[in-house]
Amino acid sequence: MTVNSSWTARAEWIPSRLKELLNDPQYTTVILAAGVFFLISALIHFPFNSSPSYYSDIIDTFWYRTTPQQLHEIVVGIPYVTYVFEYPPVCGLILWLGGWASGGNVGVYATVEFGVLLIFTILTAHYMYLFTKYLGLSYNRQLVYSIFAPSLIFYGAYNYDIVQTFFVVLSLYVFLARSNWKWSAIALGLAISTKLSPALLLPLFWQELPDKKTRIIFSSYVGGVVAALNLPFMAANFKVWLAGYTYLKNWGLEDSFLVWIFKNPFSPLAKDISYALLAASMLSIYIFFRSKPLMVRSFMVLAAFILFSYIATPQMNIDLLPLFALVPMIPMTLFYLFELANIGIIITWFQFPNPTHQGVSQTFALIRQIYLAIIIAILGFSNTVTES
Repeated sequence: MTVNSSWTARAEWIPSRLKELLNDPQYTTVILAAGVFFLISALIHFPFNSSPSYYSDIIDTFWYRTTPQQLHEIVVGIPYVTYVFEYPPVCGLILWLGGWASGGNVGVYATVEFGVLLIFTILTAHYMYLFTKYLGLSYNRQLVYSIFAPSLIFYGAYNYDIVQTFFVVLSLYVFLARSNWKWSAIALGLAISTKLSPALLLPLFWQELPDKKTRIIFSSYVGGVVAALNLPFMAANFKVWLAGYTYLKNWGLEDSFLVWIFKNPFSPLAKDISYALLAASMLSIYIFFRSKPLMVRSFMVLAAFILFSYIATPQMNIDLLPLFALVPMIPMTLFYLFELANIGIIITWFQFPNPTHQGVSQTFALIRQIYLAIIIAILGFSNTVTES
């Protein structure tokens, strides 16, 4: 048997469409680049001595939460049932998988968690490639804006934002490119069940759907997915489940420009202003920018959430990376200035005391927010398209 025939025999199980993609050098470049850049992120966050060991929520926070008996919560418990976890169930299930498989070994735990995130990174790159082809954009945009981005390296293996990003991209892709609003609704429900901010996209989909009946069915699919993932935990321990959703309500200002107005990060008034700004910005986008394409409005909604939320942690940039690639309106220079300011937050976070107060880290956060405001203004008021 020749080498070619041997390869053909082994590859018979691969769907024909995927075979075509694997024979496309642009596709393989994108997939390999996404994998390599994520693995660099995993390397700098991995808990071994030779690693740079940059902070990550997955390792440095979630792993070290312990029971009164000094056992790791995620190893011996179940999220939302025996311990509080502050993110929705998709994140909790990934966390539980790593803790359960670890046997108490942090290296095994990190391998499982980062392995799952690697899969979602590759899946995101796959659908992003299909999306750019559908929109007639160069694959170079995907490389430059969503893979070679500094945030993917520093925050890819940091929290579960890449999972949310995948489901948002999938929801938009199947809605626009496949005209399949039912699967789009399911994907959006999974995105909301990963992080709550994609719920703000729901009114945008309503605006795109043809009639009230379709909007109700779309919403029922979204709500059904969210309910299916939450109800078992609600039934098992409602109090602990609810505490996970109210956990961040008591959190202070973090990486928000409001810290420069209110010197106290725990100012109740600052949070109230944040809520008001979020409500006003969302209503403005829904009402006054309705003529903009769905992709542009989705970008504006997710960006405005980061701009006005009293918690605007740097890993949230991951949520925007695909949209920078898919909406060719933001100059590359502005994008990388925005990204470099975002990296400055984590690099300086542990170098100075009180990083949530006015200081070096919050200066980088403020610069990032200024750039983000400019980006939103370009999306809203400019029709200029950058080179793809």
